[in-house]
This record gives sequence, structure tokens and C-alpha cells, in this order.
Amino acid sequence: MLMIFNTILILILISLAQALESCKLLFAKSPPNWEKGLMFVRDLKDFDGMVFLYGDKQMRHFWNKNTYLDLEVYWFSGDRLVGRSFLPSVERAGLMVVSSPEPVDKVVELIRGRRCIYMGKVLGLP
Repeated sequence: MLMIFNTILILILISLAQALESCKLLFAKSPPNWEKGLMFVRDLKDFDGMVFLYGDKQMRHFWNKNTYLDLEVYWFSGDRLVGRSFLPSVERAGLMVVSSPEPVDKVVELIRGRRCIYMGKVLGLP
């Protein structure tokens, strides 16, 4: 019975993944871009979020100073998704910091409620 349930769940996830498009992300590739991120943005119509690309793997920390969007933060080490954090807007929760669960070299900030595929991974699912 459990095997049938798992098979059905996998088929549902595959169907969802096939219906989704690739994430449309802004790129943050340099220290000034890393620092600003999605600060001061209240609406992002043509993009799902932002990807932060680093040249090395380190523990990363993101905060919501001047961030007005609720964000899901996805932590990547190479091609491997290693964790997810919720970073609410500063208006909703006050200043908050979220940290990667291990050293990472890529971080995706996805606007909460959006769903898309990044590096073969479905982002935005609960």
C-alpha cells in the first residue's frame, strides 16, 4: 500500500514539474549586487526572484532590511539543494536573519507564492 502511495506521489510531482517553467531570476554576481539583493523592491512582475552566485562555498546569512517582499530562500551547494528558509518582509516581521545550513555557493530568493524550476529542482512547493 505504501509503495502505491509513493508511486502516485512521485507521478504527481513529475506532473507538477512538467507544468512549471524555469525560474526567471535576476542575477547578483558581485558584492554590491549581493548587498542590495531585492531591497526596496515592492513588486517584481517579470521575475520570480534573484539568484546569488558566489565563487566559493561559505556559510551565508541573509536579512530582510528594507525588503518588502516575503521570500523563500533556497540554499545550494554546487548543484545540490541543501535547505530552505522563509524570510518574511521587514514590514511583517521586523528585522530577521536566516542562515544557510552548511557552506553554500548559490542562493535563490524566490518570491513567496511563486513556483518554478531551478537547476532541475522544483522551488516554491511547500
